[in-house]
Amino acid sequence: MQKETVTVEDLQKAFPQRAKAITDEVVEIINKSTQDPEFQGETLMQSAVTYQNVLAQNKVSITEYVNGLRFCAYLMTEDDNSTKAYSRVFYYRDFVKSRVDKPTESNEYKTLVAAASRYRNSKLIKDILTISQVPMDLMFLGHRYKAVGVLANLMETAKMDRDKINAAKELLAATKNENQKIELEIGPNQEAVSMQNQLDKQLSDLALNQKKMLEAGFQIGDVQKTGLQLDVIEGEVE
Repeated sequence: MQKETVTVEDLQKAFPQRAKAITDEVVEIINKSTQDPEFQGETLMQSAVTYQNVLAQNKVSITEYVNGLRFCAYLMTEDDNSTKAYSRVFYYRDFVKSRVDKPTESNEYKTLVAAASRYRNSKLIKDILTISQVPMDLMFLGHRYKAVGVLANLMETAKMDRDKINAAKELLAATKNENQKIELEIGPNQEAVSMQNQLDKQLSDLALNQKKMLEAGFQIGDVQKTGLQLDVIEGEVE
């Protein structure tokens, strides 16, 4: 089924705060993507609307934003190869055209690799990749809980103290929440971020204090009784 053509007016309605910045170039890029396999499941327009909070928090043009979305999509289909993804997005640039077919050992190709790497590490791309991982996190949420459960069990039942401490460290890292995803997805909602910070601190304090108790020589039974009584735990460790 052929996808509908996007117009300037469509984009202006989708991005009212950037309405004056909508150009024919952006419209052309989005409409060309209808023939692109990477956007057969979801149109580039849909992706642009879904992640528009990223646009609000980056000082880039609509064209730069759309190209950033395309780069991230190509990363998925090019096995995370930044150079190939970069070359597909900016194939029309002389810089890319003069280097993309050079031997990979050549200095010309290496400069292309360096440019792609810099682009991959830009704030725009990092933000898009961060928020685009949210659906993946939800998909594997059950497995993540199981993995955390394995760490917690190992921290409590491992035969060697070293293994218990290492498991506690990993548990501490695994329960650290990424507030950046929340802010990028729903905007800088201070109440939501504050609640997430509170939960993050509670989980981190629990894992950290259990680790301290193990290092201090407490019996595993005492560590298991800690629960979420964080103020009691800290007093015992001191």
